[in-house]
This record gives sequence, C-alpha cells and structure tokens, in this order.
Amino acid sequence: MPARPHEERPLLLLLVYAAFRLFFRLFNSISVQGQEKIPPEGPLIVASNHLSNADPPALLSFMALVRLPNIIAKKELFSIWPLGYFLPRWGAIPVDRARSGGDLGALRGCLTALKRGGCMAIFPEGTRAKGRVLKPKAGVALMAHKSGAPVLCVRIFNSENFSKLGKITIKYGNVRRFEPPADGDLKAAYARFSEDIMADIFSITEE
Repeated sequence: MPARPHEERPLLLLLVYAAFRLFFRLFNSISVQGQEKIPPEGPLIVASNHLSNADPPALLSFMALVRLPNIIAKKELFSIWPLGYFLPRWGAIPVDRARSGGDLGALRGCLTALKRGGCMAIFPEGTRAKGRVLKPKAGVALMAHKSGAPVLCVRIFNSENFSKLGKITIKYGNVRRFEPPADGDLKAAYARFSEDIMADIFSITEE
C-alpha cells in the first residue's frame, strides 16, 4: 500500500506522536532546538544522523508539531502486525535495502510525496551508526536534485542512552540545496552533496 497524503492519515497518528512526546519529555528530558527552522509548507527533506531505534519516534513526534513528515522504513517492518497496517497510513514508504542498485519504487514514492509539497525525514547513513560515522547513501542528493527540495540538517544527541533515561537533544542546523554540476558528472556530485550533508549534520554542536 502506498503512503497516504497527510489529510488521509488517522487521528490515531497524532495521538501516538503525542504519547511519544510525553514519554521522551518525562523519561529523557528531551530538548528540541531550532525547530522553528522547519518551514510549515512546501517540499522539504529533513536529514538526520541515526544512533538508535529511538531516533524515528523522537524526531518525528516533535516534527509533527510543525508538519507531518513522510518517512522511509525497511520493507520487513510492513510484514509485522500492527506495523503493516499503520505504517502506510502514517506516510511510511517501504524500501528494500537489499535490492542491488537501490529501490526505485521507494525513490518514486519519496519524489511523489515531495512533488506534492510534502516533507521527507530521512537518515542518509541508511542504518544505525552505533557510534561510528558511516558513508552516506546517495539517496538524499538524488531526492534533492529530482524534487528541487531543500535539505534541512538535524543532529540527534545521546539517543543511544534513551533506555537508561539519559537526556536526548535534537538540534536543527543549516539548509542546503543541490546544484547540478557544471561538468555533468552527477554520480560524483551526488556523492559530494551527501557527504556535505553529513558534514553539516556533524558540525552541529550540542551546546
């Protein structure tokens, strides 16, 4: 099932996000800084680092105070009840991470959401880094190029300690736009842009 437009999503989504916000405020004293940088409308890609399983609910539940984001989720999650029912209704787009050359169906879903003026929240590293800095995938650059959407960088701090009730900080940073290369070498340009996005993310300091 394809991701549904925001207006078709159930009220339950907002209630779930509200429950996540309450949880993170009570147990992790979460701090969200710079969220006013999120434009309330228009195509937007929000790119974040990825430390733990707490990242998606922490990031998305507070983003939802400004606008509801679409997300990418590995296809295996869509086979797990009740996630398989709720994920598409919450704007999730399934991706086959094992597919050689990338999942074109997932890319088309992301571009469709962006061209409708939607917001995509993605983790360019593609998986949890677990204390390492991983090489980013080219998807963030490809989406930015094909959609014309700006990329807003955000960094999550200390989410790997959420189960120990450690404080989590989410801080928004700079915006970048993809500029097509003069030499026409898109592959190299995508790699540079994706690396620049990750550099921008990790340049955000917690203080």
